[in-house]
Amino acid sequence: MAFMEKPPAGKVLLDDTVPLTAAIEASQSLQSHTEYIIRVQRGISVENSWQIIRRYSDFDLLNNSLQIAGLSLPLPPKKLIGNMDREFIAERQKGLQNYLNVITTNHILSNCELVKKFLDPNNYSANYTEIALQHVSMFFRSEPKWEVVEPLKDIGWRIRKKYFLMKIKNQPKERLVLSWADLGPDKYLSDKDLQCLIKLLPSCLVSTRPSILGADDVFTVFFVGRKSWTYSKNGELYWILVQTEVVP
Repeated sequence: MAFMEKPPAGKVLLDDTVPLTAAIEASQSLQSHTEYIIRVQRGISVENSWQIIRRYSDFDLLNNSLQIAGLSLPLPPKKLIGNMDREFIAERQKGLQNYLNVITTNHILSNCELVKKFLDPNNYSANYTEIALQHVSMFFRSEPKWEVVEPLKDIGWRIRKKYFLMKIKNQPKERLVLSWADLGPDKYLSDKDLQCLIKLLPSCLVSTRPSILGADDVFTVFFVGRKSWTYSKNGELYWILVQTEVVP
């Protein structure tokens, strides 16, 4: 953001790429379970931190959701008998801390929406696909030739960047892929300059990637970037890869 620039209303001010760290400060035993008090910090500033409380079952739920990544994560095993013993709780706390260290230092996992929601529920509680779909649907009211077919599975690691399968109404057999992303906290160009720059992208993509499909339409609207490509089911390698079940 430019120096002394006032952020526009509704502008995303949170930088999702700033890493989160987590440290278990204490534990408290209740009648039937143990809660772990965790201090989460964004970036290097100690002041930018907060506390969350998680149970082992919360860790287990997160770990089950992350299994699709195909990684071996060191979550301590379950224990049904003797799980309220002090020595066991202390040992489990060490194991859970190690688990947090692993997921917060892994570039892919640390930027995963599931992990962000686990560590920072106040800032990552929204359904970003639904929000993007609302923006896309609102925008295309003034572009009647386009039709949104369906949201696509997550592609890449950017939480707020979403993809949709599109079609042109008078060409129903042709499919295009649309990407939608908030411009985020680093936008410093004026809307006019940004619009001029964005219009150059399709020609740049074609000239720099002659063997790969270029963008058909690129522009910005309402502080949001929108871009669409021709959808090639059996063509461009990138789109072949993202159609698989591999987690980004």
